[in-house]
Parts: sequence; structure tokens; C-alpha cells
Amino acid sequence: MTQGAPGTVTAHLKMTVLSATVAAAAAAAGASYAYVDLSLHRMGASATAIGMNAAMPALAWLLTTPLMPTLLRRFDPGAVLRALLVVAMLSPLGFVLSADQDVWMALRFLFGGSLGMVFRLTEYWISAASPDDRRGFNVGLYASAFCAGAAVGAALVPLTGTEGWPTILLIQALVGVALVMLAVAKAAPPRITGAPRISLAKLSASVAVMTALIFGLFESVPYTLMPVYAVTAGLSEDWAAGTVSAFLIGALLFPIPVGALADRVGKPGVLAACGVAGLAVPLILPATLAVPQALMAAMLVWGGAAGSLYTVALAMLADRFRGVDLAAANVAFGTLYAFGALAGPLLHGMAMDWHPPQGLMESSFLLFLVYLSTMFWSFRRMGSRP
Repeated sequence: MTQGAPGTVTAHLKMTVLSATVAAAAAAAGASYAYVDLSLHRMGASATAIGMNAAMPALAWLLTTPLMPTLLRRFDPGAVLRALLVVAMLSPLGFVLSADQDVWMALRFLFGGSLGMVFRLTEYWISAASPDDRRGFNVGLYASAFCAGAAVGAALVPLTGTEGWPTILLIQALVGVALVMLAVAKAAPPRITGAPRISLAKLSASVAVMTALIFGLFESVPYTLMPVYAVTAGLSEDWAAGTVSAFLIGALLFPIPVGALADRVGKPGVLAACGVAGLAVPLILPATLAVPQALMAAMLVWGGAAGSLYTVALAMLADRFRGVDLAAANVAFGTLYAFGALAGPLLHGMAMDWHPPQGLMESSFLLFLVYLSTMFWSFRRMGSRP
């Protein structure tokens, strides 16, 4: 065994524990989505009110993510992470203590905002702590852990129900597991000093940061509109629901091997390949509607490509930026993602209303076309810098 091996094993163990922390926190978030939306429906809330409530986490991310560099400069990063998890553990209590829909919006903002900051801090931590030749793999592990956790959390809600305390206690227990895992890791995100040396405008022009906006604009398609598209096109509700599952499986399985491939052959090329896949699927997907199994395969590839876009772009940030500049880049990344997550459902929904149901495929195709065009122009201008 080489002299550096024990340190390498310890680093890998910490990364695994950190991924478990993310999975537990994501499971809490996944459980909250199903619980809150179904509970509001049972309480008689309108579809508009439910949609506004569902937008609260993204609004919280948009408003709170810019605070991250200040928090990392002024306070102990480990203490900040623990405090955010405590807020996420306590805020769901309000869901069973109040039946006021306005209060529920505030609670969703608080819960979603605190967990969103946890994820942004963890992304910065993983990017900063990973060696260059393993960063894509580590970020892929994070992305897969997040996806798996969110899916498991949502799947547990039918077992606990949407009334009373059981699901609230489940959410609190999952956040508690994240706190325990964080303690086991015995580490914290790196503290930063000084001010960033790069402007927000230059950060936003980075291909990696731009990818966050594209991912945010696209993310709602498979989860909210794709089932509606499938039913409108004549498929059964079971097959329509299956499109979401197929997308999630792709988003779960692809990021780790694609991240490892990006470490080996170069991230810009892999990012471009994922973008091409994202562009191709909406072109061929209408033809797969006659064969549901082919539709599931297309959704699997789409999920893998989209999930890998986020993974590779996040890893690219730390290839270019370090220290306080990396923290600022993560802020720009998270802020543009949140903006996209707010605007995406509206834009794709309008496209689908304008040309039902194929407007959804057309808007998705145009989104990836603009993305790839901008990416290739940027790579040519900057010599493949991220």
C-alpha cells in the first residue's frame, strides 16, 4: 500500500458519507412535495394556489443563494450547515399546527429555502474538496444520491399518509439522519476569505453557469408536463406516469459513469454530447408514442442526459474557479438554476397550450438548440474553457 492510500481511503469514505447526507435531505424534500401538494388539495386549495405554494422553494433558492459567500466568510461553515438542517427539521411542525394556506406558503418557503441552501453548500463543498481527476465522479455520486433520495422520500408518503403527524415525523427523521451523517463525516465546507475577483456578468457568461439556467428551465418538463403530454397523445395514465419513472431512472443511473467519463476524456466534450442527446430526444419522441416501450427508453436517455448536464457543469466550475471565486460561481449557478425553475413551467406550459400537445417537444427542442448554439460559440471564442 502506498503512503497516500490511507488519506485517499479516508477522503472516499467522507465523500460516501456526504452523499448519504444529501440522500437523506433529498428524501425529506421528496416527501414534503407529495405531502404538501396532496394535503392542500384535500383542504380545497385551487390549482393556482397549489402551484404558487409549489413555487416557494424555487423562490427561496433564488433569494437566499446569493447569501452563501457572506455566510461562509462570517460564520463557521459547518455550523451554518447544521443550523440550516435544524431549521429544515423544525419548520414542518407548522404544517400540522396550522390549516392556513398562507402560513403553509411561508412554511414551504422556509423549509425549501433551508434545504436548498444545504444543497448549494454541499455542491460547493464537493466541488472544492474533490481532486481534478475525480471531481466529475464525485459530483455524479452527489447527483445520483440526490435523485435516489428524492424518489425514495416521495415513495414513502403513500405508506405514511397525508393526514396528521406520520409524514411530518418521517420528514423530521430524515433530516435528523442528515444531521447524524454530517456529524459522522467530521468535516465542513471550506471557509472563504476576501471578495471574489470575477464579476457576476462574467460568471453568468460561463458555459457551466449557463447550463444551470438551461437545466432549471427544462427540469419541470418530465415531472409536471410530460405525463399530460402522454395522456393527451392517447397513452394510458399508467404509461404516462411511467414516463416520470423512466426519466428518474436515467437521472439516477447516468451521472456517475458520465461524470467519470468526463474526468477521463474532458468535460466540455461530454457536456456537448449530453446537450446533443437533450436536443435529439424531443425530435424522435413523438414517433415513439406508438410503441410505449420505445417511449420509456427515450425518457430514460433524456433523464440521463439532463441529469448529466447538471453533473458535468457543476464539476466544470471547480476546474476554472478556486476559493472565493468558486463560491461566487456556485452562487451564480444556483441563482440561475432557481430562476429557470421558476420560469420553466410557465414557458413550457404556454408552448403546450399554443400547440397541443407537441408544443412541449418544440419548446424543449428550441431550449437545447439555443443552449448548444451558445455553447459552441462560447467554446470557439474561449478555446473550450468552461
